[in-house]
Formats: sequence, C-alpha cells, structure tokens
Amino acid sequence: MSVAATSPSVGSFYLRRRSPSAPMSMPRFRMAVRSAAVSVTPLLTKLHNDSATPLPLLRHVADAMAADMRAGLAVEGGSDLKMILSYVDSLPSGNEEGLFYALDLGGTNFRVLRVQLGGKQERVIATEFDQVSIPKELMFGTSEQLFDFIASGLAKFAQKEGNKFHLPTGTKREIGFTFSFPVKQTSIDSGILIKWTKGFSVSGTAGKDVVACLNEAMERQGLDMRVSALVNDAVGTLAGARYWDDDVMVAVILGTGTNACYVERADAIPKLQGQVSSSGRTIINTEWGAFSDGLPLTEFDRDMDAASINPGEQIFEKTISGMYLGEIVRRVLVKMAEADALFGESVPEKLSTPFALRTPDICAMQQDISDDLQDVGSILYNVAGVESNLSARKIVVDVCDTIVKRGGRLAGAGIVGILQKMEEDSKGLIFGKRTVVAMDGGLYANYPQYRRYLQEAVTELLGTEISKNVVIELTKDGSGIGAALLAAANSHFTLNFASTMIRFILLQNRQGKTRLAKYYVPLEDSEKHKVEYEVHRLVVNRDPKFTNFVEFRTHKVIYRRYAGLFFSLCVDITDNELAYLECIHLFVEILDHFFSNVCELDLVFNFHKVYLILDEFILAGELQETSKKAIIERMGELEKLE
Repeated sequence: MSVAATSPSVGSFYLRRRSPSAPMSMPRFRMAVRSAAVSVTPLLTKLHNDSATPLPLLRHVADAMAADMRAGLAVEGGSDLKMILSYVDSLPSGNEEGLFYALDLGGTNFRVLRVQLGGKQERVIATEFDQVSIPKELMFGTSEQLFDFIASGLAKFAQKEGNKFHLPTGTKREIGFTFSFPVKQTSIDSGILIKWTKGFSVSGTAGKDVVACLNEAMERQGLDMRVSALVNDAVGTLAGARYWDDDVMVAVILGTGTNACYVERADAIPKLQGQVSSSGRTIINTEWGAFSDGLPLTEFDRDMDAASINPGEQIFEKTISGMYLGEIVRRVLVKMAEADALFGESVPEKLSTPFALRTPDICAMQQDISDDLQDVGSILYNVAGVESNLSARKIVVDVCDTIVKRGGRLAGAGIVGILQKMEEDSKGLIFGKRTVVAMDGGLYANYPQYRRYLQEAVTELLGTEISKNVVIELTKDGSGIGAALLAAANSHFTLNFASTMIRFILLQNRQGKTRLAKYYVPLEDSEKHKVEYEVHRLVVNRDPKFTNFVEFRTHKVIYRRYAGLFFSLCVDITDNELAYLECIHLFVEILDHFFSNVCELDLVFNFHKVYLILDEFILAGELQETSKKAIIERMGELEKLE
C-alpha cells in the first residue's frame, strides 16, 4: 500500500474528545444569527452534485473494480490494479504451535512482536510487543545502517524473552516481516524493493531483496533468527483474522492509506504461467488505491491530485483514505471563504496551509451534536485560525459529511467489486454462505459516519438478503499477529508435537457426497463439514496433469480417483506421498476383493462392513496391517460370527 502526499507524515488516527469541565481553548463567541438553517450556496450545491454516489454509480464502480481485477490477473500491467501475487499459499489453520516473531516496518516506527502458539486447543498462549522509533538520519542513511538498527532492536527484544515463551527443540526462531513499501514479491520469503516511500530515502536498497537485507543484518547482530514470510499489512490482516474465523476471505486497510487483498483460486490467475500453488489458492494483493474508473471527482480532488507528488496516480486512495479526506475538506472551505466570505472578509493563513486540516479533525467536528456546534468552532479556531458563526459551522459540518459520505460509499462499492469477482468465479460459494471481510485501520475504526456509509453502500448493492451473509468485522492488530501466524504457517521446520499419523480418510463422489469419513483427530461437526467441503473442492477441481498430493492447511492430502470416487487421506506435511498412494490402492483392492468388483452402492448399503475393513487396516491413524491376505481372512472370520 503506497501513500504519497505533499504534507508531513500524518500521525495515528484518533477521535478528539473534550471533557465538559475542560476549559475551552478559544473564547466562546457571542453571535447574532439570522437563521438556524444552513445557507446553501451554489458552491455547496455543486459539491453535493459532483460528490454524489447514487446506486447506479456505485454499481458501475463495483463492476469496474471486478473487471480491473480480472485484467490485472490476466497479465502484468493489464490494468491500474497491480494484483500482486503474495505467494501466501498456506493460511493459518489454528493448528500452528511454537514460538514466532513478527516485525512491522511501515513508517517512522517499527514494531516487534512475539507470540506463543498452542494449536487448536490453546491458540494464542502469550504475546508481547514493543515499538521503536527510527532516528530521522537513518531514514536518509544507507541500507546497512537502517537494517542494522532494526536488527539491533529486534535482538534486544528477543533477549527479554520470558518464561511464558519457549522454543521447541530442533527449531530456530522464525519471523514474519510486514514490509509496507512497494515490493515485487518473488516468493513467500523474498521480495525486491521497488522504491522507498513515506519519507524514506535509504540508499543501496532499491532493487535488492529486503528479506536478504534483514537476514544479513540479523547475522551481523549475532541473532539466530530467519524470515519465513514477507507480507504487507493487508495480507497480514487477512491471515490474522483467518486464524480465528475460517470464513474470512477479504481484508481491507482503511487508515492513512488504503489497500485490499483477498483469497483467490490459483486457476483464476492466468499470469501465473505454469507456477503452481501447492494449496490451489493464494492471497492476491490488489493495490486497489490505483483504481480510477468512474469515480465522482470534484474540482478540489483534481487540484489536490495535481499538487501531489504523484499526479494522476492512486486516485481511489485519494478519495477514500484518511490521508486525504481532511485535505479535500480544507480545499473546499478555502474556496468558500474566498468566493462566499464564509469566515469573513479574509482567508486565514493557517487555513491556506496544505494538509493543515486533518481527517481526525473533521471526524471530531462530525461528532459534535451540541446546539451551537461549539466543538466545531473550537477546532476551526485552533487548527485553521478561523472564527465562525453557527451558520458557517453548519456548512462546515455539511462539507465534512459530503466528502466522508462519498469516501465511505466508494470504499463499500470497492468491497462489493471484490466479492462480486469472487462470486462469479466460484458460482455461488461467496454470497450463498457467510463471508467475512476483515477491516483494519484508524479511519474505519474511529470514524462512525464513515463506517455507516460504507455498510449502507454494501447493503444497497447486494440487497438485504445477500448482505446478511457478508460480515464486515474490525480486527485488532491483525497485521502484526498475522505476520507471525504466516511465519508459523510457512515455517521451515516441521513440528511433530503429535506422532505422525493419518488425520482423516474421506471417500467422496464427484458430486460431493461423502460415502465414508473417518477422523483420527478431534474435530467439531461444523469443522468436519468444512473439511469435507474444502477437500472435495480441492481434489475435484484439480488438473489431472498435477500430482495426486496437495497441501491442505498445515498438512497435505494424498488422493486417488477410482471411477467416480475420490479416496483422500490427510497426513503430515513431511510424510511419504508414494507410501500413502500405495495405501489407498491397497484399501481399494481389499474392497474390490471383499465385495467382488466393488461399486459405490456397495459402500452405501454396506457402510458398516467398510468401516470394519478400515479398522483392520488402519487404527488410531496408524497403519496396522499391510497384508491384503491377512485382512481378508480376518474379515472372513468376522463374517462367520454374524
């Protein structure tokens, strides 16, 4: 996610509140007001019209977003949306165990975090984090200086590891690296820096692998740790939310900047060009801030864009993100002050300063529900040097609401565009069930009007019934813990906390009917249904030219097809695939011998005998007998007892 502006860095988004007992920072105005009604000037009317987001316009934005996504997936440079491959094929499943770290570098501070994971039963056992400010000189120094400073801070943090954290034997510390600068990702744990943004101008890094830079710096610090996942904040948010809820399919960042990512099927990405996702899916980083088709832009948007350091770029971001909403409002107020003397005969110098009015300021003004809008007056006075009467304050609030309403509704249309694209490809598997969109960022978290407008747009576009299945949820520190979880899901070390075993066996037909299901690990019924659904989709849609084993969550599925039946085993990621393929074939031979040319109906009407055969063959997830003759003889003895 890239953010570019002519202003200094915008701080964390907050909602300003004033204690009733706190003294005002400006004198209370005495005003003679002719009317309580808002004076609707031609400028305000034009702003309303130019910023309007009626349903047909939102529908066009959603359709255009979906079309741009397809074009971006078809070929590199195919649309404004980069549709960057994240190489995240293994998403957190809840089974992850061990100690993992995360490093989040995306601004003038970097955050470090560690988490102890306890698998399905204990989930997150303990977490700790720290934040370190980056000295100004390092933002303009060399690559080695910056990464040495980061590695030093990480080493100090690692030294404070308490008794709550322990590293499993035979492993080393692994870290998920959240790097929110433009990167061309080349694998799950490597990426080439395209350019520095957000005030950084570090020499010697552009064109290099940032993971290698960090790994080398950690070696120089004597820190025994390695990066196992490189992600951006949107991908981290999706992973963090997915850990708690398997229905999470999309993540959106709405803060100072904006971005979105989603889970995509590998066969829907033509530009993969032969590259194979081991799980059949991956996360796509849309970089949707670059979208621009059909957006309702005003003269103030065009002026702000022309004055930016990246004119003509990131238009969607400039209409919906926290960096720019306050600046658009400021430009409108300057024009009203000049043309309509909104604040008197002169325009205060502070109001004319670019980015003087920030999005937290307009948010705070919109929360003022007092009769005289005294908080609005105070903010205008303190931030912009403006003295205002009630009529002017009402116009200011109207302008804020107009710009924020447009931003929230356009963001909602963008979300629907992503869901719409996924729905078209999956033929009803998105809107027909619960689908969660994970949200992160201060703008969405702290601006209630923005949240409401976004949700209203989603409901209008999808309709009341379908929108009930789309859950938009705010996550907490999703990107931080998400990076650590992705480090766990893509760990270079396989942890055998339980003995190596078969986790489950499934027999399913092409239509998805499960004819046999045997689980050797404890799962809730709802989780079993999800597993059967996911495994069926995975094996039925898989290209016959591919191998008969595929990663599934943190394990892998070995499968073979016989006529219209798919036999699937889920085993540990390091188990021998060929051995289990032979295991499946032996099971089929036993069934064929026992039922004399077995067919699907034999399994349906004699399911109890099928389970008996399976129990002679496999017990508690372990192979008990590999002799077909011995198993057939044992079944014959059992038949005599009936």
